[in-house]
Amino acid sequence: MLNFNEPIMMLMVLPAAITVIGHALFRFFAGEGIGHTLANSSLIIAFMITMLIYYGVPTLPIRVNTDQLFFICLISLCFGMLQDRYPKMNLLSPQVHIALMILVVFWIYANNANFPVARVNIYALAFITIISIILFLKLEDIQYNALQAPVSLFWAAVGLFVVAKGANIPLSENLMMILIASFGAYLVLNFPKPKFPFGASALYPGFLIILSVAMQMHGTDPSLGFSLVILTMIFYSEDILGLVHDEYATPLIRLIMPAFPIFFAWIFS
Repeated sequence: MLNFNEPIMMLMVLPAAITVIGHALFRFFAGEGIGHTLANSSLIIAFMITMLIYYGVPTLPIRVNTDQLFFICLISLCFGMLQDRYPKMNLLSPQVHIALMILVVFWIYANNANFPVARVNIYALAFITIISIILFLKLEDIQYNALQAPVSLFWAAVGLFVVAKGANIPLSENLMMILIASFGAYLVLNFPKPKFPFGASALYPGFLIILSVAMQMHGTDPSLGFSLVILTMIFYSEDILGLVHDEYATPLIRLIMPAFPIFFAWIFS
């Protein structure tokens, strides 16, 4: 008998099941066209529902990081669903996307530190902001390249889990377990041929979850900064493979390529 009081069941089996059920419901009620387009939001909905069950209903004003992460997911999910449904809206310009990244970085910082920004933190915050924008634009660029974007986010979640495990940060471990299960279920549903587009409703909150947890981990243990920088190489795995001869870029190599930055990030954690 399934016991959802067990962390592995709650944090992995539950979000995976909700992701699968959500895809079926979107497809059934919204139809073949828009249903397939919006179904990718199921993995974020699964993440949020699991958070609600495991960590409780968030409070206002925000007091803990999990509450803040829930609202980041909710706002970015709504923003992404608007873009998936109405991709030509002026509100959804690339400049707005960049502004969203900057606002989230400073919001996460504000929840864990005070303003004005201390001089010692200015350069670190600027570096995080620039890296987050670069990675987000990279994900938007590869968003519809088969499953390249969701695979990158999946491996990034695995990498953060490994680093959090090595640094003994249980909150980050749990959040990444939920995200790994949700993205894993989405990837299984799209195997061997993609059926559900990876839209903005999964891309935006998915990346912001990764960003939020990475910043929280760095706030908990600043020595993890180098490990977190190493993990950014996951998003450039395909670019690195593009530098080698085609005969070496086999499916197996493509599969294990992200394991190398994860391994080195774990070593330095």
